[in-house]
Amino acid sequence: MLCSICESKPAKHKCRICGRLVCEDDFIQELGVCKVCSETICQICGRYPSIGYCVECGRLGCEDCLVQLTPVTYICRDCLEKKGGKYEFRL
Repeated sequence: MLCSICESKPAKHKCRICGRLVCEDDFIQELGVCKVCSETICQICGRYPSIGYCVECGRLGCEDCLVQLTPVTYICRDCLEKKGGKYEFRL
């Protein structure tokens, strides 16, 4: 079976997030994920796919690590804690 990403090398690893079968070149050993998932994985916990960016620090975050402020705006739990649990959203 060939790599799901490059489609040219033999698949040797399975991504723990999406389940893609990928080659050595398209697998991030330290994270246990494929290159596609490594670009979108939560930068806070490193476990789940991200859903957005923190409005304060700019890190990608997942549903567990982000708090939704508006339908399209999030703040991470770390930044919210630094602000004493209060955030004033301004346009």
